Amino acid sequence: MKAYRLDLNDVVQHPGRRVEYPIEIWLEREEAPPLAEPIRGTLIAESGGRLLRVTGEFQTVVWLECGRCLAFYRMPLKFRIQEEFPLVGTPAGLSPHGYAEVEDRDSFPVFEGNGLYVDELLRQYLILNLPMAPVCQPDCKGLCPRCGQNLNEGSCSCPPRAGHPAFEALARVWYAEENDEENRR
Repeated sequence: MKAYRLDLNDVVQHPGRRVEYPIEIWLEREEAPPLAEPIRGTLIAESGGRLLRVTGEFQTVVWLECGRCLAFYRMPLKFRIQEEFPLVGTPAGLSPHGYAEVEDRDSFPVFEGNGLYVDELLRQYLILNLPMAPVCQPDCKGLCPRCGQNLNEGSCSCPPRAGHPAFEALARVWYAEENDEENRR
């Protein structure tokens, strides 16, 4: 997939200019979680002479894997972009011999000259707005820790236990240490 580069030179060279760009884009699978729908929204670029402000509201639907039951599900996602980039030089709109350029010193730059890589900016914001621990539904029961059956689809045939053996062993050690300490007092 070819990178989506938006030329913002006209906005950069004319302080006070505000331009809106309708965006609809699919990101490559390797760049972000798989999209079920393209990212849609409006990108707004405004020049203040010394700063370029890039804002916008976007929405999409992504495919995620549930952290409890491992099932894939679709999650609608809305996010806002709000960035300011410093400009170096004098904008051409203020001086006939001037030229301003975006200075993007970020570790993961989204500008090359005055060209904004929209796909990279949206990818970064999409990833930042994903849940840390996605779950398909708030009451997801997850998988049986013994047989691996998805408990949302019904109970498994594993015999019931009082608790997990590893946790029971830890509890015995903790209680023994606490009792030893109380006996020493």
